[in-house]
Amino acid sequence: MRVLPKAQGAGLRWAAAAPGNVRAASHAAGGPGATAPQAVAHHQPQELPPDVESLIKRIHANRTKAVVYATGGAVQSISWLLSVPGASGTVLEAAVPYARDSLVEVLGGKEPAQFCSAGTAAAMAEAAYRRAAALSGFGDGIVGIGATCALATVPLKRGEHRAHVAVHGGGGRRCVSLTLSKGARSRVGEDDLVSRLLVKVLAEASGVSTSDFPLPLIEGGGAAGAGAGAGSMAASSPPSSPGGGGGGGGGGPAAAAAAAAPDVLQDDCAAAGDPLQRLLAGEVRCVEYSGGGPGGAPAEVVVDAPRPGRVYLPGSFNPLHEGHKQLLATAVAAASQAAGRQLEGAFELTAENADKGLLGLDEIRRRVAQFVAAGLPVVVTRAPRFNDKAGLLHAARFVVGYDTAIRLVMPKYHGDNFMQMLLDYTGFRYSGCSFVVAGRRDGASGRFLTLADVAVPTQMADLFPLGLGEEQFRVDISSTELRQRAAAAAAAAAGQGVKG
Repeated sequence: MRVLPKAQGAGLRWAAAAPGNVRAASHAAGGPGATAPQAVAHHQPQELPPDVESLIKRIHANRTKAVVYATGGAVQSISWLLSVPGASGTVLEAAVPYARDSLVEVLGGKEPAQFCSAGTAAAMAEAAYRRAAALSGFGDGIVGIGATCALATVPLKRGEHRAHVAVHGGGGRRCVSLTLSKGARSRVGEDDLVSRLLVKVLAEASGVSTSDFPLPLIEGGGAAGAGAGAGSMAASSPPSSPGGGGGGGGGGPAAAAAAAAPDVLQDDCAAAGDPLQRLLAGEVRCVEYSGGGPGGAPAEVVVDAPRPGRVYLPGSFNPLHEGHKQLLATAVAAASQAAGRQLEGAFELTAENADKGLLGLDEIRRRVAQFVAAGLPVVVTRAPRFNDKAGLLHAARFVVGYDTAIRLVMPKYHGDNFMQMLLDYTGFRYSGCSFVVAGRRDGASGRFLTLADVAVPTQMADLFPLGLGEEQFRVDISSTELRQRAAAAAAAAAGQGVKG
């Protein structure tokens, strides 16, 4: 990329400079028309406001991860978040989709009816939340932040100066809308206020107290106050520096604030409800549980934010057993080696079976509890077929056993039509998905059969790039056998009770 036109940049040289200033030498030192070097004043970088820095330090220490999208304003917040050490533990991505097409792209191609609105901020926060899921790992607490603003312009705009800051998480959403006192602050001052609002919303979504971080809102008559509908957004006196712009003679923002209308703050929160009930009702596509553990720690819950590019072991897990755990670990290791980078893996529990219908809510909770107690990640879906799974979990590697793999390449499951079978996998391939095939002992022959024993058509070979041999994984146990043993034990115990 060329920063300067070639004619200007060709002979540019830099002279040594004394501390405190930088001097640019003439394009041709001593040549015709040469002028004396001009001193450039060295400006001391502006320090972060202490209250902002203190709050951001606590946000970074909390370790909640976030993606932030801001447009039209609140851009100082991004700089502030990145200026405090520890930002890499919080900020997964921060972007300013300022152009219309850029914002529409963030929103998944949907153009909003109004670009500066609570609905658009909420949609941005939801998009940020899904992006955070893609960029983070299983077990991470994540939130998405969206801010859309219409602040002071030149010439002065006719409409209100306003901002909407939303946060989206697994438990629901929140949107704080601020109508600013028009003419009371400069553009920089307005951006400072809405940036503070964004940092405050992020902190509270991360579980960080903001009792010592009041917002500098203007109440009627210029007095400090909470503003209408402020809720937890406490206020303080307007600051004298950022955006002050001021001057003497009683003018500037301080005088304007005294006569201006008050800032108005509205806080709207909406809890999401039970995620598994929402899944069964078709309101969300997936619910992920990760973290937890034997100590009873709560799991992180990620709702309707599928993570692409992972290794997934689908199953009913009734019950979850050691073979499942070893198989996923082995598949992740093999897929990571093949990819040349470390991958993550999770279990995929399908709540909907193509033949048996939906599992009940209590049964789903019982099966999920197995993973939470073990501290293992599980994604609950309503995707019974692999094309359904691929449409949800893009670029995934699905772990299947030999017995499943042979059925996947049988035309009889595709209307006894070979060409139809190839067409049925078009969407699977387009989503970037593939299979990892684990060997299984054949009950009839007693042989251990692997991917090499599956008659994969040449046209589908790219979908089956990786197999696990007997030397990599072999556990001759199944959930069916475990259920049969448990049933036999229960029957035996019942018989002993009758005899007694």
